[in-house]
Amino acid sequence: MNIRTNKISDIRQYYLKELSEIYQPQESAVFLDMLFEEFLGLSRTGRVLNPDKRATESEILKIHFAVKDLKRQRPIQYILKKTDFYGLPFFVDENVLIPRPETEELVEWIIRETAGAEPSINILDIGTGSGCIAVSLKLNLTSTDVWAMDISQEVLAVAKKNALSNHAEIHLLKHDIFSNSLPQNIPQFDLIVSNPPYVRNSEKQQMQKNVLNYEPALALFVPDEDPLKFYLAISEFSLNHLKPGGSLYLEINEAIATETAHLLESVRFSEIVIKKDIHDRDRMIKAVNR
Repeated sequence: MNIRTNKISDIRQYYLKELSEIYQPQESAVFLDMLFEEFLGLSRTGRVLNPDKRATESEILKIHFAVKDLKRQRPIQYILKKTDFYGLPFFVDENVLIPRPETEELVEWIIRETAGAEPSINILDIGTGSGCIAVSLKLNLTSTDVWAMDISQEVLAVAKKNALSNHAEIHLLKHDIFSNSLPQNIPQFDLIVSNPPYVRNSEKQQMQKNVLNYEPALALFVPDEDPLKFYLAISEFSLNHLKPGGSLYLEINEAIATETAHLLESVRFSEIVIKKDIHDRDRMIKAVNR
C-alpha cells in the first residue's frame, strides 16, 4: 500500500484509483462509501464533512482486503455479509443468492393481492434461500403462518438467522422438491411462492462474472433441454399441497414465459396471469389451483 497518509481523503483517493481498473467511477465511489460506513462507521456525509479524519491501521487493512475482493469481482454483498430486501436487512453468504429487485416486485404483488384476505392463511416459500421472501411476507402479512422450504441445511441456517434477526416467526422445512416423501405435519397451503432456478446454461455468457464466479450455480441454472424442470416439480407438488382456489406465484425467465404458462395450464392450473416487472419484462406468473 502506498497511501500518502491515513486521512480519509487520502485513503479514498488511493482506493478509487485501485477500483478504477475494474469499475466505473460512480460505482467505485458507492463501494467505498459502503466500506467506510461498515469499517469506519462513517457515512457519506460524515466523510465529506471530515476529510481529515484518520483511520487506524486495522481499519485500513479491512478496507484494503475488501477492495482486493472487489477487484476479483466478488459481490460487495458477500464481502459485507449483508444486503437489504423489501426494506429489511438480510445476512447473505455464498450459500444463497443475493436477492434481486424483481423478487421484491414478486413480494409486493403477493402482499397487495393478499392483504385483507382471511384472518389467517398458510404460505409456503419453496427454495427459500436467504429467507427474504418468507420473512418479508411474514412481517407484512402478520396473520399468516409461513413455511420456508429448501434442500440445503446450510441454506436453511441462513434463512433461520435472517428470521431471528428480523423477529419473524417462520417454520423451516428441509425437503427436496423432486422427492415424493414429505413430513406429515405440514398443512395445506393457501398460497405457494417460489423463485426457482430458471437461467438456461446457454444464457451464462450474458451474465456478469461476479454472478458466475460467486453465486451458487445450483440456485441459478437449468439445462437447456429441460428449462422448466423446477416449474413442473413445483406445480405437481402444489396440486397436492395447495388448497382448491389457492394461488401459486412464481418468478420466471422472461424468455420462456409463455412456455411456463402453458406448463401450468397443462397440469390443471387456471386463471394464469403473466406480470411484467418495472422494466417491462415478463418476470412473474400467478396461477390458481382449480
